[in-house]
Amino acid sequence: MSGADRPFRVGVIGTGWVARDRHIPSFGALPGVEVVGVYDRDRERARAVAARFGIGMVARDRDELLAAGLDAVSVATPPWSHAEDACAALGAGLHVFCEKPMALDLAEATTMAEAATASGRILTISHNFDFARSTRMARAYLGPSPGLLFASAVQLSSERRRLPAWYRDLPGGLLFDEVPHLLYTLRGWCGPLDLADAWATWRPDGHPGVVEARFSGATPARATIVFGAPVSEWHVTLVGGRRIVDLDLFRDIAVRVGSDGAHRARDIARTSAKAMLDHGAGFAESGVAMLRGRLYWGHDALTAAFVEAALGQRANPVPLHDALAVVRMADDLLAAIGARERASGRHTPGG
Repeated sequence: MSGADRPFRVGVIGTGWVARDRHIPSFGALPGVEVVGVYDRDRERARAVAARFGIGMVARDRDELLAAGLDAVSVATPPWSHAEDACAALGAGLHVFCEKPMALDLAEATTMAEAATASGRILTISHNFDFARSTRMARAYLGPSPGLLFASAVQLSSERRRLPAWYRDLPGGLLFDEVPHLLYTLRGWCGPLDLADAWATWRPDGHPGVVEARFSGATPARATIVFGAPVSEWHVTLVGGRRIVDLDLFRDIAVRVGSDGAHRARDIARTSAKAMLDHGAGFAESGVAMLRGRLYWGHDALTAAFVEAALGQRANPVPLHDALAVVRMADDLLAAIGARERASGRHTPGG
């Protein structure tokens, strides 16, 4: 993919699960790309990850990694260090692929964007679901002019699944870490959105229980987020004039339902059968990929597009103005429900 005599060289800052299970496998699977080094404050974890993937360098510090003759850096650290790590890499003349959330707030995110512009390097934020198989299928189902009337996102989050150990230190807790996925997905389908109103319930631990938000724009949208649910389900329902598509983000499936005509029994049976067929076929394909360890929820396609952009073969797959718009939406949501004020008494690492 590099188009040069040597591979496109990537270093990884942070070796937690998102690096182990998403970034490193996605970069490592690309032809002409080599993950050559890692750095983590937890040196034992960094060594274990390097051994697992056959990575030759475990850097003593970030500066050593940045000086290792890299083309790009993947930032897979907790959100409070994204701005510092990304700006250091950009300042060293490297392209940067950064995990979401982009930064702790819009001011930090703007600093990152300005550093990328000044350096002439690519800064791509991991809006991975926009590049997932389910999203590509939904675009095919709805066509180039989907004519959406409304979009609705529902996120149920069980705290029994794998979660980052540090999320409780963020303003709004898990909401801060996860809501960018819903925001960039809704914005990708609806266009620019502004927060119309929002409310939240709060649990005894000081974190949100239920969050409800409405967004205004050319296509209005709504998001409902429930923490502490017994299962984890993330769905985005796209309502068009002729067809409805449900994006099942966790299963990486898109299900379409056309008009049910007069809503007679046979019409309902027909649309139900079509939805079940889509779901079954999608589950079979995604399930096989998951069992083979090759379901990356769009990370694979996005990292490939990032490398192509870094090589000058295409534009940034996640334009900076889109990334900043998502941070602004998240900031507005946190402000509307008072999440930052509630978190002000807690210590935030790196803050």
